[in-house]
This record gives sequence, C-alpha cells and structure tokens, in this order.
Amino acid sequence: MPSLSTVETAPAQTIRVLVVEDNEDDRELLLRQLKKANLHEQVQFIGDGKKALVFLSSRPEERAAQIMVIFLDLKLPSLKGLDLLKAIKAIPRLQRIPVVVMTSSNNPKDLDECRKLQVLHYVEKPVTFATFSKSIANVFHAPKP
Repeated sequence: MPSLSTVETAPAQTIRVLVVEDNEDDRELLLRQLKKANLHEQVQFIGDGKKALVFLSSRPEERAAQIMVIFLDLKLPSLKGLDLLKAIKAIPRLQRIPVVVMTSSNNPKDLDECRKLQVLHYVEKPVTFATFSKSIANVFHAPKP
C-alpha cells in the first residue's frame, strides 16, 4: 500500500477519490478501506479547505469526470467544510459528485445543512472502520443521478 505522501502526489489523471481531511489517523483509516475497494492508488488527500476549493474549481469539468466521491471533514483549517460543501454545490459541473461528510460535530444544524446540500452520507467521528466501510459501500451502491 502506498504511503500517504505517495498518494498525495498521485498524478491528476489517476484521481478517483478526493479526501479533504486534516487528521492523519482518519486519512490512514480511510486509505485502508479504499484498499479493499482497489482505489487506494487513486486517492488525492488535501488537508485544507481553501486548497481543496482551488483544486476543485481550477478545472471543474476535468474534476467532475475524474472524481467518483469526495470525503469531506467539516472542521478544516482556512475554509470550513460546510463552506467548501456549499461552494462545491454552487459549481454546476461538481454538483453531482457524491460527498461523504465526516465530522466530530454533534450540532443538529450541521446535519440539517448537510441534508439540504444533499450529502450522500454523514459519518460522525470518532470514525471507525465499520463506519468507513458503510460509507464506501454507499458510494458504490448509491443510485446515480
């Protein structure tokens, strides 16, 4: 399995999963689960909300064709996850990319906002292998818009 530093520098054409998460433990856990789905070499990790927005909005047509799912932490440095999620949903080419939100927030407003923004799955932290497994399964078995 590649290290996170190797995955972070994966060539753009191989990206299928974007993980916007600043917690190294959660990144590692997700990477282990993605290995089971044979996607571990097609992951791009970004640990900052602003950098993720620049990455996604720089070439939205290309990103929409590449990325099959975005795993998004709500508590990010520089740009909060909900603000990033709103920005993603405001870009027509990116709206159909499924988003799985991961958060330690137990604020009902956050969950309500995520529902309004049509996230595929909402995973509460601390994240376990089982919750990531369920999220991965939802990505592969969710009906396509």
